[in-house]
Amino acid sequence: MTIKKATLHIDAVGGYVGPARCYRLDPPKQFEGEAVEYVTIWLQQPFAHQSPEVGLVAATETGAAAARSVQRMPGSFVLHDNPETPDYIDGAYRMALGLLGGYAIADSTEA
Repeated sequence: MTIKKATLHIDAVGGYVGPARCYRLDPPKQFEGEAVEYVTIWLQQPFAHQSPEVGLVAATETGAAAARSVQRMPGSFVLHDNPETPDYIDGAYRMALGLLGGYAIADSTEA
């Protein structure tokens, strides 16, 4: 059984609608037949009639979306509460990586 690890690559990626982090995946994830080494995950606050959500896209090494759009990919999901506390925010990133295919955040000492 392969251990799937996600290592924090960039803690604060700009250009997204909420706080975003870029992770390096080991092993890379297959998206539409291509091996993707990086993903960016962001948290979007609720607005109007939209619930808060977590978005995940294949990314480049800089954290920018690897595709021409930020169409959400597997690992994205809708939150039930507004992500306001650091523990809730960290948990949302952790859950997105788990939903992506069982990736776990690597301890900083493992990186």
